Amino acid sequence: MTRQTVHGNGTDGGGTATPERWREREDEDSLFRQLRLTVRQGLEVDGTTPAGAWEALTQVGAWEFALPIEKDGLDLGQAVLAMVCEEAGNAMQPVPLPDTLLALDLISGLGPVGSDTADGLLDRVRTGELPLAVPGRLPDPRGTVPPGITWKPDGDTGGIVLTGTGGPFAAGVGAGALLVLAGGPDGPCVALVELPAADVLVRPLRDHGGGAVSGAVFDGTRLPAGAVLLRGLAAERALARVGLRAAVHQASLLAGITAAALTAVVSRIRGRQQFGQALVKHQGPRLRVAGLLARLDAVRWAVGDAARDLDEGRLTPGEAAGLIALTAETTLDVTRDAVHLHGASGLVRDALVAGCYRRAAWEALRCGRPAQLWDTAAHTP
Repeated sequence: MTRQTVHGNGTDGGGTATPERWREREDEDSLFRQLRLTVRQGLEVDGTTPAGAWEALTQVGAWEFALPIEKDGLDLGQAVLAMVCEEAGNAMQPVPLPDTLLALDLISGLGPVGSDTADGLLDRVRTGELPLAVPGRLPDPRGTVPPGITWKPDGDTGGIVLTGTGGPFAAGVGAGALLVLAGGPDGPCVALVELPAADVLVRPLRDHGGGAVSGAVFDGTRLPAGAVLLRGLAAERALARVGLRAAVHQASLLAGITAAALTAVVSRIRGRQQFGQALVKHQGPRLRVAGLLARLDAVRWAVGDAARDLDEGRLTPGEAAGLIALTAETTLDVTRDAVHLHGASGLVRDALVAGCYRRAAWEALRCGRPAQLWDTAAHTP
């Protein structure tokens, strides 16, 4: 979905007005703010299409942000990656950013055994030619593999056989490969499927205005041993590590989608006239929007604090589960109220708030349902 700028008159148009942005956190230092501004400007100038957004992320070096120093990366930390995900969510372009960050995390941690394969994959991601998508849900904060795709050993080739369905995932840019998380008789398995591939059907799903989205069907897909990155105990350990980071990245993306919806709402109530004055002058809409903005601020602070705790090794699976549950519920509630505050125009398929609402409907569930995540937060240290 192409990002739409909502102008002061409450309509989508081609004027020059810039939507209001929420104030940045007061504890962000000047270098962090400059980095945020660089990412934001890249997405605003070049990110008017999904392909442009992907190119903008590549140009600002987002993939180097995520990689460790020994892999020729910058290793800027999870707080910076959370910021990138938030800005990408605000741009409302359906690109597989959290998926690719998760894949980079797993691939860069393969160690000496997979060094040649890993280096080649990382180089392709750096140049932007290999978007990586995770079909279906991301691992939960404990690293549990979601249901939907199963694997079994292939006795003939030493590889594996995949069966099942995964989706949805963002498909604004065509995935060059799928990072498949599957469950099987010997525990979880992580495999890389280069596209196009035999017995793998990537099918577009109806986006209803929220941006391009797809699912993947594996019908007895046979993969060679070289395509299997991790399995068994090694996969469990790796997924437990990246599950925490995936929760923070996805929560940041949802916070950005929420901010995009509220930017449109603020512009709408400032420009929409009712009873001879702007809607913002009426107490009811004004107080309602103030409450939504307060919820967004609370989520942004929670995500920022969680990212810093993650950098310092203090974030626990229970805390991460609570974070993504809170963020998912807030995004669903705020985008729904944003549609209501827009009135009938909020139901139009191409309206920005409608796109935010429809994309949030599936993005909010990618780490699990909020009720399940709250249960995990209550029973996990």
